[in-house]
Amino acid sequence: MLHILRAALLASSMLLASNAAHAADLRVSPAPGAAPETVYDHRSQACEAWDVPDAPARAWKGADGTVHLLAAHTNARTLSGPSLDRLRHDCRVVFKSGKRDDPARYDDVGWLTSPYTLDGTTVYGLVHNEYHGHKRRNLCPAGDYMACWWNALTLTVSKDGGQSFGPGRYVAGIPYKFRGDLGRRAGLFAPSNIVERQGWYYAMAFAEGIGEQKRGVCLMRTRDLGDPKSWRAWDGRDFTVRFADPYAEGEADAAAHACAPLPPGRLPFTVTSLVRHSGTGLWVAVMAGRRAERPGAQPVSGVWTSTSPDLVTWSPPRLALAAPLLTDKACGVAESYYYPAILDPNAKTRNFEDVGNNAYLYMTRLAQNGCKPTQDRDLVRIMIRLEPITGG
Repeated sequence: MLHILRAALLASSMLLASNAAHAADLRVSPAPGAAPETVYDHRSQACEAWDVPDAPARAWKGADGTVHLLAAHTNARTLSGPSLDRLRHDCRVVFKSGKRDDPARYDDVGWLTSPYTLDGTTVYGLVHNEYHGHKRRNLCPAGDYMACWWNALTLTVSKDGGQSFGPGRYVAGIPYKFRGDLGRRAGLFAPSNIVERQGWYYAMAFAEGIGEQKRGVCLMRTRDLGDPKSWRAWDGRDFTVRFADPYAEGEADAAAHACAPLPPGRLPFTVTSLVRHSGTGLWVAVMAGRRAERPGAQPVSGVWTSTSPDLVTWSPPRLALAAPLLTDKACGVAESYYYPAILDPNAKTRNFEDVGNNAYLYMTRLAQNGCKPTQDRDLVRIMIRLEPITGG
């Protein structure tokens, strides 16, 4: 009887492994009975009023094994501890930008959003860099934030394990100089976390359409994280697009320096998190937005996921969690959510790029006052399950 039971268990495990290896997709959903738990509480832990989680959660392991988590506003602070389950908020500011008036400096207001380290000591970081033209009325007569918001990505580096980051250097943007009369935002926004695949380091960012640059999710990669000029974007067939600095090189031949967005039907929103499911090898893109689950259905706000074997070809998005979002601008809700990211405390990689069948969905929870979000913003997480779906 015992040998029959062992054979049955072996056959069952082999079947599960086979199903995982041939999974066509992944279903991401809250674990049964899961409820949000607070990772960072603004009211009790904030070092200043705007010490809020204003970007997706990222984590890395330092050279001494300490885990650092970043989900910060422009004055970036980290949470650190022995594991993702035991973190303490630190009031030390590790990064802030220079608020320079010249858009050609790419150093006005920045969010450190994408840290990555190979050894736990040198930490590279992509920065979501906003140029606030509305504060320079000579460049933006309208004085409106959205009308004069111009965005680019820069690279900052820490040599002390993430205790302090240096000034940013231009990495990527659109091949046009700032215009104060455009009337809407433009540029390359919100870089995802960085992930490694076959010796390349990949990240995604969202481009707003202008001129030769089409709207959508741009995929880019580099082999050298320390060289901000080495990133190349997807052109629809290969990674050939070089991000030209229009202030240094001019605006000629703009089409050659604009990325080709991935299909919007598969990645319809900003990708806020990328992880690789260890059981299937599938990459999971995490997004927040509002759309219908199927043709003819009512739109649903919440967290969506899409999967890919190669970071280029993606599945149709699936709803992972329905929730009111910051971007809904809804009235009458007590709280809204944004900046979703998946992290697994048991990840094997130094930068938490991998996840198992159980992980956590991290989000910013914003207390609402009427129709507007307040400064009372917490970082929360909810346990989730990632279940392989076979083609059959």
